[in-house]
Amino acid sequence: MNITAFSIYAMYIVPPTVLIPIVFALLNFNHLTKPLKIIFWYLIFSGLFNLVALVLISMHQTTTWTLHLYAIIEFIAHSLFYSMFFSKKKRNIFMVLMVGFTTLCVINYFFIQNKIEFNTYTRPLGAIIIIAYSLLFILKNQNDEKSWGDNIYNWINAGILLYFASCLFMFIFSNYLLESPDISRLVWAIHDTVLIFEYSLFAVGFYKCRAQQTISSY
Repeated sequence: MNITAFSIYAMYIVPPTVLIPIVFALLNFNHLTKPLKIIFWYLIFSGLFNLVALVLISMHQTTTWTLHLYAIIEFIAHSLFYSMFFSKKKRNIFMVLMVGFTTLCVINYFFIQNKIEFNTYTRPLGAIIIIAYSLLFILKNQNDEKSWGDNIYNWINAGILLYFASCLFMFIFSNYLLESPDISRLVWAIHDTVLIFEYSLFAVGFYKCRAQQTISSY
């Protein structure tokens, strides 16, 4: 992929798309349940993170070290989201995973992978666990009598599963991709496109939460 075209796509087209679900969430904020609010604040963080990354890039600074922090926030946000659908007793498992994963990220950052490498050990691990969350959510709701599209959380879960399942191998091989700039740009372009689809699915979920007038204990 042409470097100029990639830069325009990755820096100026993809990052603003996070505003699509954020706008729908703000329009329906009074109808957001606790799980949806977790995703909303995660999107706010993601948008700000991307903004900081763009500033660092404009200053010709490396941004790979920021992904170590992002992996922690990403994992905690998704763990909190999925924990809302389980009993308080089972939520303790999510808490243990959050503490354990955060600890591994800190150890990896300071002692295993240096600060200019992608976190190819911890982020794939986090992605695998989040994929497991998503599949458990599907199993838990497989007997839901409502149609798939009427459950607002199905749209959020679909976006999450699509993103992490599609990008898992990219997370694993990120450092190797740096050896081939052309392949790296192509893979990251695919990643960014998947991200747009994830945001679009989130937007549908936020849109439907108002029309559905969801009654939820979460």
